[in-house]
Amino acid sequence: MTTVSVALGGGGSRGLAHIGALQVLEEEGIQIDSVSGISAGAIAGARWCLDPNAAVLALRAIELMSSTEFRNLRLGGMMLAAASDEDNGPFQAIRSLLRRGLHLANLARRPSVIEDGVLTQLVDILVGDGQFEDCRVPLQVVALDLLSARMVTLRSGSLATAVAASSAIPGVFPPVELDGLLLCDAGAVSSVPVAAARAASPDSVVLAIDPSRRLLPRQEIDTGMESLQRVATIARNWLTEIELEEADIVVRPRVGQRTWSDMTNLSSIVESGRDAMTKAMPELQEALSTHH
Repeated sequence: MTTVSVALGGGGSRGLAHIGALQVLEEEGIQIDSVSGISAGAIAGARWCLDPNAAVLALRAIELMSSTEFRNLRLGGMMLAAASDEDNGPFQAIRSLLRRGLHLANLARRPSVIEDGVLTQLVDILVGDGQFEDCRVPLQVVALDLLSARMVTLRSGSLATAVAASSAIPGVFPPVELDGLLLCDAGAVSSVPVAAARAASPDSVVLAIDPSRRLLPRQEIDTGMESLQRVATIARNWLTEIELEEADIVVRPRVGQRTWSDMTNLSSIVESGRDAMTKAMPELQEALSTHH
């Protein structure tokens, strides 16, 4: 029987769409051989691989992300790092921080504008203290090594450490030191880990789920900073699209222009994943029946 290797992309709160998509795959009896995740995809992937019951996970995730503990921590870190502009990425997150009174000089003196420990607390709440070896479905977490300039796939050890590494937005959160590597969010290079999913299960159908916002045309660019932001966003979008071409199926939940820190109406994000996966099921079934 042909199996599926799932690649879950980044996107902050939009990552809840992954849970909806996984729920449909469960209901349809699709055999998932492995899961690969980046950033929010790593968070959703870790929780699901530990306990592959997406219906229960969706309820728990919404309850957790609506809790006072989580929202207080988000306001202290993740909320500050949110980009409120049309585009999304490290440049935008840092500019958003500057608008809130933090100084660019901080980046010249320390690894990030958000202090060490905030991301760790956030990931501990979302993922817990499990190990890769505890996963009931094999999981790969992808991060970028700043020292060697290469993508790294993590498959063993602490899930929280790996997820934190994959979620550490450069300049916003400190990079994670692990076994001589200096790891950060790989979203600036590719936000959906298709290559890792293919490498993990070469004989499987690779299903990529991309909850990113669409890159919209701009009417004008007024400043040099906006030009830098726009070029960085275009480059990330192009690199991601190139990698997505290597997937057998690409599912794009309709998340609109929701920013990655938007915690309103969380159940609708889950539903967007369900809807997109349901619509893609005939294509996936065909791919499974013809895959060699």
